[in-house]
Amino acid sequence: MRIGGWTAIAGGALRIADSFAPGRLPEAALTGLYFVTDVLLLAGIAAIAWSQRDRLGAAGTLGVAIFVAGILAVRASAFGIGGYALGAAVSLVGLAIYAGDMLIVRRTAAVAPILWIVALVLGIAGALGISPEGSTVAAGIAFGLGFVAAGLTILSPSPSPAKGTARSSCQV
Repeated sequence: MRIGGWTAIAGGALRIADSFAPGRLPEAALTGLYFVTDVLLLAGIAAIAWSQRDRLGAAGTLGVAIFVAGILAVRASAFGIGGYALGAAVSLVGLAIYAGDMLIVRRTAAVAPILWIVALVLGIAGALGISPEGSTVAAGIAFGLGFVAAGLTILSPSPSPAKGTARSSCQV
């Protein structure tokens, strides 16, 4: 589980860096950076969801599946299948569904889910033409910070249970 927490943090940190990479790195380097980022994000979401497995509802499970499908669509766009924008939108919607489930059930610290919902809102704003470049960068930063926050939560020690209560698994 600790490795999963670190992959979420690394994937989130790279996603933040990715927001500033276009135009600064050669295309081949960008392609490699994006691939590594996506692999780390997939490993990270697996750890995040696994840490919530005993409390994950149907909506949360569906959200994780949609997120994974979106990331896979982003990767497929590198081979001319589908498109990056569609894959990115699908992954954000999936993550927002998962985040909403996390917040509704109140089974986690709110930081990561709120950041993921903010990323979706900023992505929609950019798609609607509201400061598209700034909204896209801000969405990438919020998205990445959400993964960093979730990874840190996995790595933080669980509080000691109160007398007479069962110890819960890691929370995101």
